[in-house]
Amino acid sequence: MQALFENISQINTMRYSPDHKVGARARLIEATGALVKKNGFAATGVDGLMAAAGLTSGAFYSHFRSKSELLEAIIENELKRSIELFSDKTREQAVAAIKGYLSPAHVAHPESGCAVPSLAPEIARASESTQYIFEQGVLELKDQIRKLVRDDAKAWSIVVQLVGAVMVARGLPSEQTRKALLKGVAQQVKQILEEGSGPS
Repeated sequence: MQALFENISQINTMRYSPDHKVGARARLIEATGALVKKNGFAATGVDGLMAAAGLTSGAFYSHFRSKSELLEAIIENELKRSIELFSDKTREQAVAAIKGYLSPAHVAHPESGCAVPSLAPEIARASESTQYIFEQGVLELKDQIRKLVRDDAKAWSIVVQLVGAVMVARGLPSEQTRKALLKGVAQQVKQILEEGSGPS
């Protein structure tokens, strides 16, 4: 019987190429990233995470050793996306990115937006290794913005205003108040950006 199980295991292992497994892992990170940004990570079980990727829960441990390892992969992947919003951008392109970030659509659809407003509170309660990955991503995001404003303090100010505005707006039931908040923060961030970047 043991030999039978070993043969089945070998067949399952040989069924897919390494490239297939890498692709499946990437799709899993992508799908689960969208889910946890919308519903939260701690509140979503392995079954729900795997269902979002169209996989069975039994396949989870062929990609990740633990749920925490998946969270780290999600954070790394999602922050790369946020960093790209401001990577090697002109002032005009950055202003357009800020407008999109501080939009009602971003507030209403966390699953397709930046992970920082959605996951920062959970990451604060996560393991030190998870927090370290988060820190590296946030630092890179700040560094990309610093290229535009040429000052660390101003770059941090922009990061915090963007993230904080989206977090607070998601808790406001009034559409009018949300819009006023987003518009006000957008004006302030644009002013910091223009003052810090000099002639374009």
